[in-house]
Amino acid sequence: MDSSSGKGDNPHHKVQYENFPQADPQPANPPPEEMESGPEENINRKGEEQVAADGMFPDEESLVPDDSDARWMGFGRPIKERPNAVMPVKRDATEYNMNHKKRGTAIILVHDRFDSDLKPRDCARHDTDIIKNALTCLSFHVEESWNLTRSGLYRKLNEVSCRDHQDSDCLVIVFMSHGGVDHFNKEYLCTKDGRFDTTELWKSFTADKCPSLAGKPKLFFIQACRGMRTDKGVRMKHPKGLGVQTDSYSKPDYVIPLHADMLIMWASYPGMYAFKSNNNGISGSVFIHFLAKVFSEDGRSADLPTLLLRVTREVATLYESYHPVNKDLDQNKQIPYIVSTLMRKVYFPVKT
Repeated sequence: MDSSSGKGDNPHHKVQYENFPQADPQPANPPPEEMESGPEENINRKGEEQVAADGMFPDEESLVPDDSDARWMGFGRPIKERPNAVMPVKRDATEYNMNHKKRGTAIILVHDRFDSDLKPRDCARHDTDIIKNALTCLSFHVEESWNLTRSGLYRKLNEVSCRDHQDSDCLVIVFMSHGGVDHFNKEYLCTKDGRFDTTELWKSFTADKCPSLAGKPKLFFIQACRGMRTDKGVRMKHPKGLGVQTDSYSKPDYVIPLHADMLIMWASYPGMYAFKSNNNGISGSVFIHFLAKVFSEDGRSADLPTLLLRVTREVATLYESYHPVNKDLDQNKQIPYIVSTLMRKVYFPVKT
């Protein structure tokens, strides 16, 4: 939905937005969310492989069953045999080990044509090229997959999960397509022939399902709309009267949660559009533009949280949509959204 040409000097960006199927209206009384659940008795047991040599854990006789905020009887399962994985970094390290033989693989999953009446994503080639170049500069081995079906996407994710990543620092997955929320307000992403639950992107990479990536960062970047709402922003004004380290293998062993060491970054806040633009140096998706720009400029010198803070800040402050024909889509703001279970800092040093 581009506006007419000749507006390049307008302070606002000319924009089109990611289109997706109209969400069904939400029911008046949506079903309640499931409560957190966990075993009633989740007792930390002392063992040679789980207890630090410095005696930081108490004797088993002094332990009491852990409680949870779930219903009285939880739905957990007893541990029969905990899966093992090679320790890539010591327990108390503040940085991930980024000194493996390889940086790792970056999988770009691109969708620009659809079997349904979804609008083609003509910016997909440009977006892919700039993010591929940025990730290559950070020493990633980049693979592209275009217009996968839902079953093809599942096969691809499972195949990547089954690879041996032992010599790799981390994994990156970039997904670009349409998206939205259904009538239960549940988020989905679109493949060539349908749609799928967004959580499917990372389900195959938990520490039990992909042990060669256990204890290593797994980074997911999602360019897609997350709903149909827009953000007009708030004008910030000056108050009156004011002017303008190296990690190594180390004992003891330790246990990490299955969903540790992940970061998911969406192009926009939940429920909001993700915009595209052809103004002010942007020639495609706004989020991918700034993500590639920051990775290319500062990827070698700053840690990942600092890089992503800059991406968030620049999307939020340097971009405003320009769509004079549709006032609902004109002069809107966008801000990326991050969910993270990373436990350490991530750097991308030069591979020697």
